[in-house]
Amino acid sequence: MTALHHRIWGNDAAPPVVLLHAIGTSSAMWTPQLLSWGSRFRIITLDLPGHGGSTLPPSDATFGDYAASVAATLEQLGIRSAAVVGLSFGSMVAMRLAYDCPDLVSSLVLANGVAIAPPPVRRAWAERIATVQTGGMSAIVAGTLERWFTPAFAAAAPMTVEAVGNLVRATRPDGFCAAAQAIATLDQTALLGAIGCPTLVVAGSKDAAAPPEQVADIARAIPGARLIELDAPHMSNIECADAFSEGVGAFLSEVTGQ
Repeated sequence: MTALHHRIWGNDAAPPVVLLHAIGTSSAMWTPQLLSWGSRFRIITLDLPGHGGSTLPPSDATFGDYAASVAATLEQLGIRSAAVVGLSFGSMVAMRLAYDCPDLVSSLVLANGVAIAPPPVRRAWAERIATVQTGGMSAIVAGTLERWFTPAFAAAAPMTVEAVGNLVRATRPDGFCAAAQAIATLDQTALLGAIGCPTLVVAGSKDAAAPPEQVADIARAIPGARLIELDAPHMSNIECADAFSEGVGAFLSEVTGQ
């Protein structure tokens, strides 16, 4: 299997931390965390299949397929165990990776993601797929940014929001549609009770894409999982970068002994 496009940052002698990004973006979305965590951890940022510099997945790719691509890449890098942090789509891949490869995932952070797509959400993703197929990625940029950021942040940080919009615009339509189809059929609730590693679940109180009550359901289902709620929308690691970096970073430091 071809390794996913990746970069390694930070302290080469430190415990590895793998970062998995949101749909329609790339590993570049983790830029705020690289400064905060780089001296304490060995950070591996991956572009998931069909995103950034990674090759396209099959159009019918499952979360098992996405997780397998991450596992294969880490194996090629010689990483046998790592903390894994996923946000949104990345959190869905991360929870499947923790279930399929328990020896590989030493600890887990699931941010701003859900474990199941109810019917209204499935219809919304089907509509986004149709929009991209007819109008390209540019057709969904505005709506995506409205769901991901608050109006106040968009007004205060227009260049940051524009940069995220450019990541969405640059994503290959086939890559987006494959990931969107996987989300549209998402139901990983049966897996959660079998996740045994230390887990932190991060919810955003202003997150309309992954409502905090649904994110909290994940924490209740994973044995021993902790839950923190940030005053944040969907892209919590960007809009509330300091709170995210410090809250998640404290957990990673604890579980890795750093």
